Amino acid sequence: MDFQNNFNKSGNRFGFKLEKFSSQECRFHAVYFIDYETGALLVSNRYTDSLNFLKDDLICSFLNAINLFINEINEGANEELQEINFKGTRILYEREGRLLAIAITKKTNLQMERGILREIVEDFYIRFKQQINNFNGEVYPAILDYKKRLKSMNLNSLFKFNIHI
Repeated sequence: MDFQNNFNKSGNRFGFKLEKFSSQECRFHAVYFIDYETGALLVSNRYTDSLNFLKDDLICSFLNAINLFINEINEGANEELQEINFKGTRILYEREGRLLAIAITKKTNLQMERGILREIVEDFYIRFKQQINNFNGEVYPAILDYKKRLKSMNLNSLFKFNIHI
């Protein structure tokens, strides 16, 4: 039996359907940076048009409320929401100090999505650690300018171990 030929014809290999993800297509629908204590939106960026009918502050408030609700249910057991899964979409939560990052992804590869989000969070937090930890309700222009960086990033190439997956 020629497995390679079988794979080329049907897209299946050993009974598993293998789908390739285009490196040009972004894995993310949107990324939001929120102040964890106040729920205020610091900066965000959308990578697809699928959420254009919603306002960013409304999305952030809702997603932050879900996180707060989970914390309340656990009665302060220091458990944090990590992700919410849907059929083709995933919502990832990542926290660094007062910074809460929420990413809405296309549910391609959890390890890669989480790794990419972690790298973005680390970059943002290192740049704005003082402003984040001393947030008083004012979003500084330098933080707002980070949106340009988010727009220009190729998120698919950020993950350190991308070549091994």
